[in-house]
Amino acid sequence: MSRGKDDKEDIRFELRFYSGYKGEEVPRAVVIGSREFEIEKIESRERALDRTTGERYEVFQCRMSGEKVKIIRFASGEWEISFPDKA
Repeated sequence: MSRGKDDKEDIRFELRFYSGYKGEEVPRAVVIGSREFEIEKIESRERALDRTTGERYEVFQCRMSGEKVKIIRFASGEWEISFPDKA
């Protein structure tokens, strides 16, 4: 679980995964504070290697609440989410 800080209070950020026989496999929901946003569709999944650090990571292109989102999950268990259409 990752945490972020708001001006007024701590806000919890959590990425929930489907856990199959291989462990945490694909993202199913993002929890921000007390609200849960379901991942409606995984459009693509790519495994990649950072050539500088040698670290492996996975990139998921998803639909969440009708919006495109990009979720990167690092081998360390940390993750980040971005909204490519909003940039």
